[in-house]
Amino acid sequence: MIDHKNGSANYMCMLTPVDTLIEYAEHVYSRVNSFLAGINDQELDWRPCHACNTLGWTLRHMARISVVLLNQVVEGTTTGRWDDDYESRPHTLDDLITDLNEGRDRVLAGLKCMAAEALEEEIPLWGGVHRRKEGLYMLIGELAHHGGQVAYIRGAYSRTRR
Repeated sequence: MIDHKNGSANYMCMLTPVDTLIEYAEHVYSRVNSFLAGINDQELDWRPCHACNTLGWTLRHMARISVVLLNQVVEGTTTGRWDDDYESRPHTLDDLITDLNEGRDRVLAGLKCMAAEALEEEIPLWGGVHRRKEGLYMLIGELAHHGGQVAYIRGAYSRTRR
């Protein structure tokens, strides 16, 4: 039981649903960053098999989730459509890492200001109207899922280079 708003482990309180979500998001982003440590440009175009996505595609998708989609859900500015062109634009490795981390910072700041009731608000999401928390669970879960893919792809890349 940590008061995330005051940043003090000495001030004990019951965690709110928002506090739990913040802790989960921080954990997922930390794991994703650990999977990306030491990544280089040569890895971006590699894929384990012809039918698989490249590491670059996966990272671009994750950066979009972080900097565009999660922030739309936090801010309540979703339209229920895929209405951005993030994945179709070219990005360098540095751009993608920067966007992933910028998205993290904005998401965490938005969550730290969010009232618990806001999690229950219905907002337009892809596939219909859902509670905001459902969009947050789904998208943070997507980052965890794709983070695991990054770890697998990088491990396979490394093993094929030995």
